[in-house]
This record gives sequence, structure tokens and C-alpha cells, in this order.
Amino acid sequence: MEDCGTLGDLAQQSERACDVMIISDDDDDVQQADVKQADTTDSDDDVFEDVPRADTADDNDEDSDDDVFEDAPQVRNTEGFADDSDDSMPELGTIEVTVGDDTEPRKRRAVVTHRARLVRRSHHKAHLIVHLLSTQLLNHICTQPSTLALCLSLIPVYVVDRIQQHLVPNHREIRRDWASADLHYFLSSFQALKFKHKRGRGLDVEQGFWEFVETRVATRAWHEPMLLVGMLRVLAFDARLCVGIRTPELKVTVKESVEIERMYKSDVSWAGQVQDTDICRAEELDNGPTELNKDDQKWWRDSVPQYWCEVFDQVSEQWLTINAHTGTIERPTQLASGGKRGPCAFPYILGIDSSGSVVDITRRYTRDFVNNTRKRRLESSRNVQDSVWWAEWIKQWEREHTERDIHEAAEMARRTERNTMPRNIKDFASNPYYVLLRNLTQHEMVAPNSPVVGTIRGECVYLRTHVQKVCSRMAWHRTGRTVKDQEQPIKHTTTMRKGVECVSEMYGLWQTQVVCPEPVVHGQVPRNEYGNVDLFVPEMLPHGGTHVRDPGARSMCKELDIDCADAVVGFEFRRGATVPVLDGVVIATESRDMLLDALREERRIAIVAARAAAETRAVQRWRRLLIALRVRAEIDSTFASRSSRSTTTFTTPNTTFY
Repeated sequence: MEDCGTLGDLAQQSERACDVMIISDDDDDVQQADVKQADTTDSDDDVFEDVPRADTADDNDEDSDDDVFEDAPQVRNTEGFADDSDDSMPELGTIEVTVGDDTEPRKRRAVVTHRARLVRRSHHKAHLIVHLLSTQLLNHICTQPSTLALCLSLIPVYVVDRIQQHLVPNHREIRRDWASADLHYFLSSFQALKFKHKRGRGLDVEQGFWEFVETRVATRAWHEPMLLVGMLRVLAFDARLCVGIRTPELKVTVKESVEIERMYKSDVSWAGQVQDTDICRAEELDNGPTELNKDDQKWWRDSVPQYWCEVFDQVSEQWLTINAHTGTIERPTQLASGGKRGPCAFPYILGIDSSGSVVDITRRYTRDFVNNTRKRRLESSRNVQDSVWWAEWIKQWEREHTERDIHEAAEMARRTERNTMPRNIKDFASNPYYVLLRNLTQHEMVAPNSPVVGTIRGECVYLRTHVQKVCSRMAWHRTGRTVKDQEQPIKHTTTMRKGVECVSEMYGLWQTQVVCPEPVVHGQVPRNEYGNVDLFVPEMLPHGGTHVRDPGARSMCKELDIDCADAVVGFEFRRGATVPVLDGVVIATESRDMLLDALREERRIAIVAARAAAETRAVQRWRRLLIALRVRAEIDSTFASRSSRSTTTFTTPNTTFY
């Protein structure tokens, strides 16, 4: 029991603080306080005595040899003093050390990544390739003799007899005066066939088409257009199979970018889906062999068809658009927009004739190609390679242009130019025909005295062809032109160079002239202020001079005492600075033959020296090999046992080694 009491006293005293401080009211100096240990040798129970407070301590304790003096830190707060106990460490409290930050890292704001844009463009191109190749397959089926014979069997006899009477003798074409009448006569008989529609069953393309002809029940969107094209071709009409291609939007949203990045990191195959109600509805109609209800039948008739037909009218010399689902001639813009005055439903519309050649006829089917449809095509991409990819890729399917093709291309170009005036201000930024002053860059301006072709919200509209490029003196000099004398800058631009605002003077093309460099006189090449010759374009070569593009030309000119100057052909950005690009030297024309002969001789000597050096290295390597073999043979014959000796014989011109 006595031990328990002692331990209890010890616990109470160990909880007290041992820092004793005396704070002065005058200068706030902290005085030292002595702590006297309790005399525990007289007690057998090791009882710790209380230490008096610092303000009541005896002055005689200062002379004790056992006192320990410590410097107390300067503390303003004097509350909570506690008595100190013997042989106990001061309780300083709990110290927590945290390594790192427990707070969650701030998430980066999601943005559209370069990989997401690249994936979307690749997906866009894949749609074009797959749809074009599949349509080529459908067109190939329409040109087969068996298909044409089958189509001919479905045409009434009286229609065939009438059209045969109007054929040009010894030619497979209808007379010009009867072409339009015979076409309408045939379409009336085609409408009488009255095809039905069912949901698809996933048959082969050719097998499904033959089954459609036998049962007259269309299970795919291309069955009726294929039959109509085959009938027109067998009747000597020039017909095309047309297809409208829906592609994914080139613009990627942040949500789509995050999804693409997630699937890319998780190594999951990703295939985007075109968010179009017509495509989704068509996919629904392709599931199951059941009959279509009234709503689906109405949607099939009224929706924008993906496949249709074009036939050439010899009277008007234009291509007529025929809706194969209804068998009627329609206006191209109404067919592609679903009969409404809305945008074209397809960013790409292609026509394929009997020879397999492909023509992009999108401009004929859209009311506003530049401001609407063009934004959904690859031509609107800022990447130069992507913007020209479609035009380059479709060339392999084009044929030699005939007079009819040239007339068709000119007609579509006139239609595009006639409907290019934007209705919104934001559309002027990407319009290739019209421009506002707000859309001009620092290096562009409208030429003086340019006419105003229109206004929008008080801003003048100019033709894009009237926009001129303006550059500084140095920029024009790098193109081989120089500013004329007495010309004033037509525009001033402000740029930042190394943190300093600089004003540049801009000049137009009409204020410049072709540079006229100084000629070479008495073998001396004229130089600029840096000791070089500016040769950005071939026209800047001084008269009487020759440009020698040889790496060793400069050193050879020094040996032959020929005056030369380095040719500056451009500039490049390297290590945060613009440095000139040197390519050869410029010398006088009379020294050209001598320099070239010397360079050829130097090159021949270098080749001979390189060959001699190679032979020397080969001899040294052979000598090293023979010495190594000799040493190895001597070691084997001296130290190796008889069983481990090599049985290989090495023969040299003078010695044989075992």
C-alpha cells in the first residue's frame, strides 16, 4: 500500500511543468530560476518533495553546487506555472510531424486533348472509306449482266418497246427529244410496282438483293435504289447510284475527350457512334424479320433517304434527282434536307456511275455549303494534311474529265459562290469568300479602294480576294522584294520582343519591287552588313556570281585565294534564338571551274586516303589476330594437359600451331 501511494505521488508530480520563469514588468527580461533537487537520501521510501515556486525560492539556494541553471526561452504567457519534481523531464506536450499534404490534390481542369482530336479525325476518315467502298460494291452488283437481265424482266413490255423506238441507231442512248418523256413514262411504271418493307435479316448483299427482286419486299435501304439504277441503265439511261454519308462531328467535346482518354488508358477498343436519329431508327428496323407498323412505314417514306438515284437529262443537260422510295423526281435540296428548308443532312454526298468513277456532288444538295456543310467536313480542319486528304484520296476513283464533267463542276461552283454570304457574324471568320475587318490578322489588310459588297450590323463586308498581305521590310526582303523609295508604311503593328514593346512598319505588295542585288566586280562578291550574301530566292544571286553548294567550298576558296561569301538561304529557330541557315558560298563565275576542279581533286585524294587507312587498319587487325593465335597455341602447349589440348590446327605462312 505504501508503494502505491508513492507511485501516485510520483504521477501527480510528473504532470507539473518544470520551466520556472520570472518576467520583469519593465524590460520583459526573463531571469534564471534555479531548480533544487529534493534530498531523497534520508528517506527509505524515495518520496519526492515539492519544489517551491520560483517567486518564493530561497536566495541561499543560488550558492549550491548541485543547482542546474538553464536558459528559459522568452515567453510572454506566465499562466499555468507548475512545480518541478526531481529526476523528471519536462513535459513539452505532443508534437505531431506530418510529411506531405493530407489534402486531396487539386484536379486539373479537363480539356480536349490532341489524342482525342486525332482519334475523332481518324474515325471520320474511316467512315468515309467504309461507306465509299460499300457503295462501290452495290454499284458493281448493278452493272453485272445477270442483274441487268433481272431488271429488264421487271420492266413492262410496252415501256421497253417505246424506248427502243427512240434509241439512236447504232448507239446505246435515247434521242434528245424523247429522253425526258421516256424517263417520266418509265417512272410511272416503276411506281406501280409498290414495294413493301420488312425488317432486315442480315443476308449477303447480293443474295438479299435477289430475294428483294423475287419477293418485292425491301429489307435494306439500298434495295430500291439499286433496282432503279439497274432498270435505268438497261434502258440506256446514264444513271448514278448516290449515297449520303453521315460522319462523326469533327469537334470534340470535353466529355468525349475524357471518355476517349479513359478507354485509351484502359486498352479498351473504342468505336464512336454517330448521334443521328435516322441512323438509330434504321438500325432498329434492321433487327428482326417482322412486318413494319404504320409509323415505321411512314418514317420509311418521309425520312431523308441515304441512297437514291441520279439520271442525266439530255434536254436540260442536268442531272435529275430521283427518290427511289417514291419513284418521283425531286429537288436536290429538298431530298437531302427531308423536304424542309433546313441544312443538308449529309456532309458528304457521292455519285457513282456505271464505270465506277466517283464524283463529290455535295454542293448540289445543300443550300449553304460554305457556312454550314463545310464546317462538318475535313476541308474545315486547320491541319493542312487533313484539309486536303479527302480531295487527294478521292482522285483515285475519278476518271478523265469530259465536257459534261467540266460543265457540272462549273455549275456547282457557281451555286456555291451564290449562297456564301453568311448570316451570322461568327461565320465570317472561316468564310473563304467574304471577310470583316475584325477577322483580319496583323499581317492582313483590305487593299485600298476595295468596294464594299455588303453590311451586317453596321460592319462593312469585303471580298476575301481583296485582302492583301502586308509585311515588314525584312519579311519582304526574305521573299526577294524590297520596299520602293518614298513609300510610307500602310499599317503599324505592335509586338513584344524580350519584354519590350516594339512597333513594326508594314508595307503592301504594291509598295514593293523585285530586289536588284549588286553585281560582282573584279571577282569581289558584294556582301551585307554581316559579311554574307542574302540568297533567300534564286533571283537574289548577284549578277556575275555563282552559288556553289559544297561543304568544303569555303576552305578551298581560302587555299586558292578566291573571294567568297557565305550564302544565307533562310533562318531557323534554335535554342531560343533565330539563327541564319548557311548553304555553300557565292563566288565569281570566272572562278567556278577552278574551284570545282580543286574540290573534285580534294575529294579524290580523300577517297584514296580513306582506302589506304582502311587497308592499314585491316593489316593491323590481321596482325593482332595472328599474334593472339600464336600466344594461345604456346600457352596450350606449355600449360594445358594432353586431354584438354585443342586439336584445331592454325597455319600461318611461317609457323604451324597445335
